[in-house]
Amino acid sequence: MNRLILLGFILILISSCTVYKEYSIDVYKPGEIAIPPEAQDVAIVYRNFKYQGDTLQHYYKDDYRLRQARKDPQKLDSLLVAMCMKELAKNFKSQNTFTNIHIFPELFEPHSAKKLPPLNFDIVSTVTTSSHTDLLISLETFSYFFSEYSSTEEMPTKSNEVITAAVWAVYNPYNQKLLERKTMIDTVFWNGYDDQGNFQRKSKLPPRLTALKIASQMAGENYSKRFTASWQSVKRSYSVPPLPDFSAADEYVKKGEWDNAIMLWKRYADGGNGRMAINARYNLALGYEMKDDINTAQKWLTAALQIAGDYNSKEELKMILQYQKILAKRQKDIARLNQM
Repeated sequence: MNRLILLGFILILISSCTVYKEYSIDVYKPGEIAIPPEAQDVAIVYRNFKYQGDTLQHYYKDDYRLRQARKDPQKLDSLLVAMCMKELAKNFKSQNTFTNIHIFPELFEPHSAKKLPPLNFDIVSTVTTSSHTDLLISLETFSYFFSEYSSTEEMPTKSNEVITAAVWAVYNPYNQKLLERKTMIDTVFWNGYDDQGNFQRKSKLPPRLTALKIASQMAGENYSKRFTASWQSVKRSYSVPPLPDFSAADEYVKKGEWDNAIMLWKRYADGGNGRMAINARYNLALGYEMKDDINTAQKWLTAALQIAGDYNSKEELKMILQYQKILAKRQKDIARLNQM
């Protein structure tokens, strides 16, 4: 009995001294919007809607003082919207997101209300049928505002900024579903410094109209990113209890030698190792994820969850459940990528 008590004490001591480390990996994720695989051609329209309180198109701020612009083009809104939509289409073409892209910037008459009404699917069907497209992307509303600031103690140079606010929607005409409605708020800032923080003495801040055009293009570019697959850096965690095998496995992880790390973790994965098996099984899930074997990784997490439940280890249960959700999402993402 004394030996069992001593063994239990040692396991508790080891568990309390366990170190959790992070490991950065790059995962290939599909676009945020689940485009139907058959959607090859797209129509882009502008709803020409303004909220009733959106009345500052021809105003700007000069050191926090509101001023009216005197030399704006008569159709400034149409100009900026067209630039935004063209930039969206340009990025779709460069990324091969769609085969054919049709832009309709002046399909709707200007209208305003307190709330943004939904687009009637009869209109969606009419536009997509007449343009022979499979999807409709609507720039529901687009707002922008320019500000300029003098130098201060905190900011020793003059600066400009443009804030754009766009509401986008994606409509599927075949099943008459709204795939997404997304509000995108972007801020573009200029202060004479480059990306490395070096002041460029010869640089000039863009005047208001130029800044508005640049910001409008960036709004279109930023929304296009929601449609394209990309590599993203994410972090995973693993545990290193104070045992030589786990320390050795840690070194293998740093070298990317996952087979060797897996071999060492499996020595402690048996349920007879008590709480140490939770660490081993959780780590094994990471090892198999890194080998792109998501199904086996999920099995090891399920096994870790069983032991963590037996010991009522709340923190470890939380970690395992969170990792299960992450892997489930990865499986769905991989399935979507395989359909593209």
